[in-house]
Amino acid sequence: MYVIFKGGSQRDEEIFSRDDVISRQTIKTYDFSSLGLRGDGVVILIEGSEDAIERAKELAKDKLELIEGEKAEEIYKKIKELEESVSMGVGAIFG
Repeated sequence: MYVIFKGGSQRDEEIFSRDDVISRQTIKTYDFSSLGLRGDGVVILIEGSEDAIERAKELAKDKLELIEGEKAEEIYKKIKELEESVSMGVGAIFG
């Protein structure tokens, strides 16, 4: 499972890293521009258990914008494509 939030800066990730349950999940932050998205800010991706995802949504309520539906799927796909291209590049260097 995953959830995606829009934040203003990298520091917005801190509300998750301070939480004992959520900090054990995969938390990644990307600038909008690195994903080819318009606007300013960051995308915060949390991948993990259903309980952790629900907790993240509760912690972020009134602090960060929750991205859902098609927009979330589109961003998640861009993140996975970026990760794949990075891993292929590293593989070419060290392969």
